Amino acid sequence: MKFKGLTVEDLLKLPILKNAKLVSGEQGLHRIVRYIDIMEVPDVKGWLREGELILTTGYSIRHDPELLLNLVEQLAQTGAAALGIKPERFMNGIPQAAIDLSNKHHLPIIQIPNGVPYIDITYTVMEQILDKQAALLRRSEEVYKTLTNLVLSNSGIQVVADNVAKLVKCPIWVLGNTGELLVSSPATASYEPSMISRQWDVTVDNQFVGRLVVGKQELDELEFVCIEQARLVFALEFMRRKTAYDTEQRLRGTLFEELLMGLPLTNQEVENKGKQLGLQPEWLWEVCLIEGEAAVPGDTAPLFAQVIELVNRQSAKRKVRAHFQQQANRLLLLLASAPDAPVKKQAHDMEALKDWSDMLRPFFEQDGKIRCGFGGKQPLLEVNRSYKEAKKAIALGSRLDKNRQMFTFEEVEMFHLLLEASDYVNFHPLIDKKIGRLSLYDKENGSDLVTTLYYYLATGGSLIETANRMYVHRNSVKYRIDRIKEIANLDLDNPLNRFVYYLCTAFYLLNKTE
Repeated sequence: MKFKGLTVEDLLKLPILKNAKLVSGEQGLHRIVRYIDIMEVPDVKGWLREGELILTTGYSIRHDPELLLNLVEQLAQTGAAALGIKPERFMNGIPQAAIDLSNKHHLPIIQIPNGVPYIDITYTVMEQILDKQAALLRRSEEVYKTLTNLVLSNSGIQVVADNVAKLVKCPIWVLGNTGELLVSSPATASYEPSMISRQWDVTVDNQFVGRLVVGKQELDELEFVCIEQARLVFALEFMRRKTAYDTEQRLRGTLFEELLMGLPLTNQEVENKGKQLGLQPEWLWEVCLIEGEAAVPGDTAPLFAQVIELVNRQSAKRKVRAHFQQQANRLLLLLASAPDAPVKKQAHDMEALKDWSDMLRPFFEQDGKIRCGFGGKQPLLEVNRSYKEAKKAIALGSRLDKNRQMFTFEEVEMFHLLLEASDYVNFHPLIDKKIGRLSLYDKENGSDLVTTLYYYLATGGSLIETANRMYVHRNSVKYRIDRIKEIANLDLDNPLNRFVYYLCTAFYLLNKTE
């Protein structure tokens, strides 16, 4: 059954109008009649409504045919349904100019027999309109109950989408707030923006959460009602999902808080809680700790939105889950990896093979306001270890290189062990012996020769890379290296010597800034 409302064509089939005559505007017979009113004043501008049927004897415009043209124009602009005229008493027929204008705008003009009372027309038409609206309302309630019950019974968004597609008799798609496809019906229907489709926003608490796309342009009234009910039901589904997601995030956050604090949990406890929250026991976890002078995310919010979007997308590809947690001015990314994931060799899958640190490095190295550290991969029970390593990575890495924003524990692990060993072994005599003259020269002259030597050795003897890290010219680095050799009498051609000098300069810089 098609719910088109009462059309002008239906109107002319009513017994009360069996002798009425369609004068013009035949192409507008599909217009829907929603209201009916009587006009006996010439000025109707401002109170005409879309879908309105206007009845008139032409009394108020009998002396000025131009007023009839104005009336037709205003009715067309308003989207009125039709104009019904009784011309016998006060008008000598309907002017040809009005007929031509009516045909131009596809606005029907109906000549009503003089003997038919207005009250009979208005009563009959309103009865038909109300009957149509009552039927539409009953069907709307049925649709709403059906779709709502699907949500309340947790049938799934796919079942809801299938029912909506059946009601509107065309494919539909539901997109997320970032444009990602959440569900389609048929399930195999891929989404491509099209000129023949129509779309409606889905909102929850006045916030845009998604978009409903319907694969056709023309819809009847029942289909429009279905769309409105579907938007409401999908909003309920989004709200249900959000509530479930927020609850899961809160519980997951509690578990990670316990793990990061190092509470005494057994492996079985952690495994059971993790499984309940969708965290598989075989996943390995690494902590990315992000901190800065301002509270995270602060004025770098767009950057973090991009990072979180990338992490979520890549986690979905890798069939793992990530977790984000804020601690005062720190942001923690808890990133999972599946160790038994099959290696994919296709070029378009190379991004999925990258380590998390390599994938996120371009984001963090572009922002000088933050620093971040990556811990090593650990089982869920030992995620606290990765958290400590991430903190060490920032603490040690930033002392060695103030111009970098991102550090991994793997890069500083040797220096971490060196500092720990210094609690039991006195390295200071060796440091003084190897680079004591350089450090003394720096103190007396305000120079950076020790730092220059460290960068030079850390970059494998590259003058260009050292110059980039020191923000000086290459020739300046070459001059400094020559001065270093001269002041400290260093032999940098011997690999063993270079290694010893590298450790000594690193240890010196780490202790200097403690």
